[in-house]
Amino acid sequence: MKPSKSATIFIFDLIILYAAFFGVFVHYQGFVAISYKANILMVFVALMWFLIAVNSSIVSMSTETRMSSIFKDTLLGYSLLSVGVIGAVSVFGNFAPNNKLILWPLLFGLCISSLMRFVFLVCARHFVTEGYQQKHVLLLGGGRVAEKAMNQITGSRHLGYRLYGVLSDDYHESLPKGFYLGKLDRFSEIVRSGAVDEVIIALPLRLETMIVEMVNKCDHEGIRVRIVPDFFRIIRNRAVLDRLGDIPLIGIRTEPLSLLKNRIVKRTFDICFSLIVLLILSPFFLLIILLIKFTSPGPVFFKQNRVGANNVEFEMYKFRSMTVQAKKASDTVWTTADDSRVTGIGKFIRKGNIDELPQFWNVLVGDMSVVGPRPEREYFVEQFKNDISDYKVRHLVKSGITGWAQVNGWRGDTSIKRRIECDIHYIEDWSFVFDLRIIWLTLFGRETNRNAY
Repeated sequence: MKPSKSATIFIFDLIILYAAFFGVFVHYQGFVAISYKANILMVFVALMWFLIAVNSSIVSMSTETRMSSIFKDTLLGYSLLSVGVIGAVSVFGNFAPNNKLILWPLLFGLCISSLMRFVFLVCARHFVTEGYQQKHVLLLGGGRVAEKAMNQITGSRHLGYRLYGVLSDDYHESLPKGFYLGKLDRFSEIVRSGAVDEVIIALPLRLETMIVEMVNKCDHEGIRVRIVPDFFRIIRNRAVLDRLGDIPLIGIRTEPLSLLKNRIVKRTFDICFSLIVLLILSPFFLLIILLIKFTSPGPVFFKQNRVGANNVEFEMYKFRSMTVQAKKASDTVWTTADDSRVTGIGKFIRKGNIDELPQFWNVLVGDMSVVGPRPEREYFVEQFKNDISDYKVRHLVKSGITGWAQVNGWRGDTSIKRRIECDIHYIEDWSFVFDLRIIWLTLFGRETNRNAY
């Protein structure tokens, strides 16, 4: 069952939030008239929660969803809401004397919303596992694809399917016992018995004629039919169904940032965030510039070509943390622990990622994003793409100052394969909340500075 955004969960969340704010207000103030500012705040809460719900999976649930993921999404959502509410009250009101009226409702809302989701998930899984709204499936096929489908159906009762039986002209003994009902010519007889709710065709693609024939038979009998595509070696995660005019297309991976609305959200955030950082940290930049200038001969900034989105090179900026080297050495030599090329001040700024701060200029002009796969030199891109087949998938999006790989400690002289796995996970599961989580972990995570040298 695919998770989908639920208006019911959204409405329950708002009811919980409003009840929490009203209950705390009555506890501390009694039954008195609510001020117009408080009413405006409640409108702001609803608007913020709507924006969070639209741009995240906080109101998306299914029986396959993990409770840990639900709690993380809920915690992140309430964290964003808390920042917005506290910021609004601080700017347009007075937070200090009203802190209990703000903080307690948000805490109660988080706890009750999390509990509501937990109860819903447990109940939904229980009812589905016990047979509620189960679909009895007739599976067509007996090869590798059919075996995978059978194992999923028989091993995951909470998915909502029950295997009624299998029809196949080449069924073999290695498949689950007790489900074989005969050859495909028994199809009409079994379907007309009324015991089958749905048909799943799991035949190899080389039997295209047979697949078309069985689909036509399902249509003739008026029974829902689905096809398991024989693309397991190509599709490694979740397929995306699209269209080219009247032609259906199957994308081999999800790419949220291929949608214009998501790119607009990300680019808007990049511009605002990089401007704020550059303005606030400009005095600190001046201090770093002076320290570099007076402790090591050479330019303050280090410029180097890196490969970014769509395999286009751009010039990336950093505070220089090493002695001046020939271009060939800087472009082809990997940095290691206790690298003799690193200067005294360089060790300090590299450890705290301070050398990366000029890249906010790259973000502002559009070469990079705040969050994304780290950009690499052309020399190493050519090396890595030969060793890791899907290495260049990371170039489907803009490079970032920080990324999912970095906050998990995969940086420096560590496994490139694990780094690419993190980058591809980020590309396929991007959300605005995911970006905020990575920024938070960059600043406060335990793993971020591991292997930083």
